[in-house]
Amino acid sequence: MTFIWVSVAVALHWSQQVPQLTDAAIDETVRGLSAIVAAEYFDVAVTDRITATLEQNRVAGRFASATNARELAERLNTVLYSVTRDKHLRVQAIDPQPAKESATATTNRRDQPTTAGFTRVEVLPNNLGLLEMTMFLRPIEHREALAAAMKQLERCDAVIVDMRANGGGSPATVALLMSYFFDEPELPLFEIVPRTGTPDSYGTEPASAGLIRDGRRPLFILTSTRTFSAGEGFAYLMQERKRGVIVGERTAGAANPGSGYPVNDRFQVTIPNGRVSSAIRRSNWEGTGVDPDIAVPAVQALDAAIQRATAVLKARP
Repeated sequence: MTFIWVSVAVALHWSQQVPQLTDAAIDETVRGLSAIVAAEYFDVAVTDRITATLEQNRVAGRFASATNARELAERLNTVLYSVTRDKHLRVQAIDPQPAKESATATTNRRDQPTTAGFTRVEVLPNNLGLLEMTMFLRPIEHREALAAAMKQLERCDAVIVDMRANGGGSPATVALLMSYFFDEPELPLFEIVPRTGTPDSYGTEPASAGLIRDGRRPLFILTSTRTFSAGEGFAYLMQERKRGVIVGERTAGAANPGSGYPVNDRFQVTIPNGRVSSAIRRSNWEGTGVDPDIAVPAVQALDAAIQRATAVLKARP
């Protein structure tokens, strides 16, 4: 199973040129959503409560006055969040007339290496390296860009990784990025435990990957309240291993990765179908977020990290 940590900011928007929803369409959407949640949501202890609450709201007519798909999605999300407090469990309205593109063409386009999400790679004064990432695409898409970025920062005395605007993405790419900051190959980092079956295990890259590794170089990770999902995961897992200093604000608190499912031709839903279990504490950041080691407003986090990194380097013998 492919797990993705998804940003709530990434949604498909409903076209303004669509008819109002009929009562039958609303009922069909609610029932279809309930069926997918019942079949796929990872926490089976709450699936009955989710579906029952959706049905109660449907019968009470709380969805009936929605005039368009986006409004219905918002109401459905309010109900889902009231039961689960799960920020990954989200319904999105979709365009009923998407541009036609073959599945093969879409896959080939997505499989191309890209620098998307690499907002800033820079050597700062005092030989501090800065890497800013706003997303984690799959390793096939991000491996080359990440290797190039780390090569550029190879001789820096300390590294600052900016996750303040990171909205999520691939757990495998989180593990790939972490691999650059540990000397040990195949170090267990975390598991994603599905509803049924064997957990998916993630660790640092094998020795054959040929990465530029440095497990001793000081590392600082910037966070904000906008740091979401995979961005939080990088900070949480590094903090757990005492490998990085977190600077900034408490993160959003969304850990449960999932997959997208079509409800019908008007809606899709992201269903968390796995639970993160870290290698050391067997825990995650769902609902709590990641607390910074140095708490400052997000806008001040870079300056605070530069100040601390400079002090750490000057204190070295």
